[in-house]
Amino acid sequence: MGELRAATPLPARPSQGPAGTVPCSTCGNPVDPLRAARVAYFGTRFRYFCSSPCREAFAVDPRLTPLPIPRHRTPGVLDPSAVLAIRQDADGFEQRKHAAEALADVGADELSHLDSPPAAIGPAELEDDPGTSAPVTGGGPPPDVGGLLLALAMLGGGLAVALTLAGDTGVALHARALLAGVAAGALVFERVLGRPDPTLASPLALLAAPIGGVIVASAAILHARPEAPAAVTLAAVVVVTLAAGMWLMRHARRPQEAERLRIATALDGNAHRVVSDSIVPTLARELRPGEEIVVGPGEVVPVDATVVAGSVEVTPWYRARGAALRGEGESLVAGACVKEGRVRAVVGWAGHDRAWLRLTNDPRRRADLIAPLARFGRLAAERGAPLAALLASLAAFAGTPNLIEVAMVAVGAYAALANAGLAQIGSLHVGRSVLAALQRGVVFRTADALDQTGKVSTTVFCARGTLLLGEPEIASIEAFGDHDAEMVLALVAGAESGAVHPVAAAVVRAARGRGVRPDGVRSPTLQPGLGVTAIASNGQPLVVGNRALMLREHISVARAESRINELEALGRSVMLVALAGRLAGLLGLQDGLRSGARAAVQHLLDVGVEPVLLSGDARETCEALGRALDVEHIRPEVLPQERGDEVKRLADGGAVIAVVGRSPIDDAALAAGQVSVALGAAGSSAAEWSVQLTNDDVRDAALAIRLAHECRQEARLGLVLTMAAGIVGALAVGFDLAPPLTAPLLALAGTLAAYWRLRSIET
Repeated sequence: MGELRAATPLPARPSQGPAGTVPCSTCGNPVDPLRAARVAYFGTRFRYFCSSPCREAFAVDPRLTPLPIPRHRTPGVLDPSAVLAIRQDADGFEQRKHAAEALADVGADELSHLDSPPAAIGPAELEDDPGTSAPVTGGGPPPDVGGLLLALAMLGGGLAVALTLAGDTGVALHARALLAGVAAGALVFERVLGRPDPTLASPLALLAAPIGGVIVASAAILHARPEAPAAVTLAAVVVVTLAAGMWLMRHARRPQEAERLRIATALDGNAHRVVSDSIVPTLARELRPGEEIVVGPGEVVPVDATVVAGSVEVTPWYRARGAALRGEGESLVAGACVKEGRVRAVVGWAGHDRAWLRLTNDPRRRADLIAPLARFGRLAAERGAPLAALLASLAAFAGTPNLIEVAMVAVGAYAALANAGLAQIGSLHVGRSVLAALQRGVVFRTADALDQTGKVSTTVFCARGTLLLGEPEIASIEAFGDHDAEMVLALVAGAESGAVHPVAAAVVRAARGRGVRPDGVRSPTLQPGLGVTAIASNGQPLVVGNRALMLREHISVARAESRINELEALGRSVMLVALAGRLAGLLGLQDGLRSGARAAVQHLLDVGVEPVLLSGDARETCEALGRALDVEHIRPEVLPQERGDEVKRLADGGAVIAVVGRSPIDDAALAAGQVSVALGAAGSSAAEWSVQLTNDDVRDAALAIRLAHECRQEARLGLVLTMAAGIVGALAVGFDLAPPLTAPLLALAGTLAAYWRLRSIET
């Protein structure tokens, strides 16, 4: 047996502490990381625990592991949320010109960081609280009319409630009614004069409760009904709770709006289009698919494109921290910044079809508008509130014929569901998840893809190229009978010399390293997933491949069975060589674990998703790999052409399947999964996969599934908090268990709980 090259080793065990141990993250006792009772992945590191109680006692907070949305703020006075309104309606590009004029009023110094390449954005621009603005210096942004009107509504409604201390005299009652009316009018003007918010429920649905409350209070005063004081108080409370909920949601939405503005600004720059034999300056918005562009050092790639000539070193996506090389045939996404080199590229996606704008800024495809979890809250507020008011008023009418009291119950029940918290909390969670994914170069193709990814219960890894490096090396060569190691290597190199897959490259590389000349084989015939059959230079039939191919060719492998099992138990793939119908030797190939492979598996386990290893290698090899990665479910010896059927068989069991792989190698498996996660596919002109990565880091592939799961979980929790509080309030007032003003107060409490939950995740 001759050793050619050492296999890529498995990750070394951590060396902290005595004898290769690490301290338990809870109690500090030394733990062997390879035999720890519990392992969890938090942030960017593993945590090891000596027992289950220690794992449970550790602060298990989902906000520790998802990547937060960076909190950026302009160092000057720019309020991005005020400017975003000008940009978001831009189906045509003329409105972008008006946006530029509005931005120009703020001052060039304050906007310089927005027009700079992503790499120019530094830590100095990161602030702890994105919701506040720096003091105005030199002509600041226009006043936030909507915010002022909301403050006026809360102030007027609060004063109307506070004046109850003055008693129920006629003057005090009329003053309170007037204040409540002014506060309700401020809400109306906020919806009319403020910028439109497509994530909020329709103005009619939101304003029905405060307007109805003021009308009921006015009718009670006009007819001198004893319920007049309570009706005025109800109207004021409805106005205050609605305005407070809208203000909270505006504050929570501000960081996301600022990030969308930064993305739109960074991608709306200049470009150089190739026209005939010349290069013509143009704007990114004017580029169309199929045109050619040239991008040089220091420039931001304006569109998603495919390189046709040249090579560059780039920051792979907008605001990426690392650098990557891109050459001919590879994709560039809009927002990537060129550090070195110059390329010519063909435009694949332009305008709102660009990966970074598709779900963030396109009004027709924005995930926070059309995702099911985002739409559910708006529909519940718009359609559930009238239903709640009807049912509550019917229940109240059955108990009393007093129309004023019935009307008050209807207003209170309506206000319990028609609030900003219920309408927008799902949208906020969806928007946060999309932006968090973009920070790692992960793109969800559609809003439905994000929703479906959140339902995944099983994730299939096409092992080679995802969990494994996909670059096997010859670890050992063994010869049998009269053959020697060099002859065996020469035969295999000759059979594989015309192939282009990774195993063939490893064999040819090993032959060159040892100075072995490939045998002059003839008529090589590739057997997909099995090996190669050919005629050796001496005229004898040659078979190179796995045991399945040997069995098909009626070649016995009994003499090497024990050695094959030993190699496969070490996680190596075995390539058998037979000459003239007899086994001549074997090669052991070792493919190293990809960096972050175990972290990727841990991401899935943390959200209850079962990882599955799909490979063409033997069962023993897959089991060794599974033990190294904590993957219990393996599907070995599956040929490439059969992997799509294998994925469908998994789906037939009722699981929602996600497939992680590379295109085009794993296209059959990717196409068979309900969710396809393709490494390095973002920006490709033919990218149709559900989740597309700009890089090839398998950790980010698993993180995309984790983010979608946590988005679904947190959005549903937020909807439950806001909706349950409103439903309880509506039932309480409908059955006369509490006064009508209880319902909007409970709704505000639910909004506050959902708001603080969102803030705690983002912190």
